[in-house]
Amino acid sequence: MRIACQGPAGSYGHLAARALYPAAKIVAVADVFGVVRAVSRGSADFGIVPVENSIVGRVIDGERAIAGHDVVAVTEIELPVRHCLLALPGADPLRLRSVESHPAALAQCARYIVARGLAARSAASTAGAAKAISNDRNFSCAAIAGEEAAEMYGLMIIERDIADLPDNRTRFLVVAAAAGAS
Repeated sequence: MRIACQGPAGSYGHLAARALYPAAKIVAVADVFGVVRAVSRGSADFGIVPVENSIVGRVIDGERAIAGHDVVAVTEIELPVRHCLLALPGADPLRLRSVESHPAALAQCARYIVARGLAARSAASTAGAAKAISNDRNFSCAAIAGEEAAEMYGLMIIERDIADLPDNRTRFLVVAAAAGAS
């Protein structure tokens, strides 16, 4: 079974896919539109699409992606989202100048970002931001992602649970091709 999700390993979509289908092959794509395209074209059996978050509400891109293709929701999962501020090992937390993450994660941590005086920069996914920080070796830039991404990309956790509200959760729909679609 192949499950498409947004972003590389360590993304919240990846974690949702693993929670539902531990033995499935994960197909990483750039964005939610790519997730739904992969399902509708048959290169993935299912796709994981975020549609609602407890802090920012509806995930418009997820809704648009589903509405624009011949797919149906087959189940859903609500996943706790525990954002962390991640940086390169050895980075001085007081010298961080910017933070990268998916726009939804940046919105979920907006007060935290402002309070730390960080410049926010959008990335395609939370785990993608973590991977980029790891690859770029920029000690003045941090990422907002989960603990799993820190572990996967060799980053240190500066602070845990940085979302603006304590019970941050995202609801994901699992989509499949509609009957007769190809």
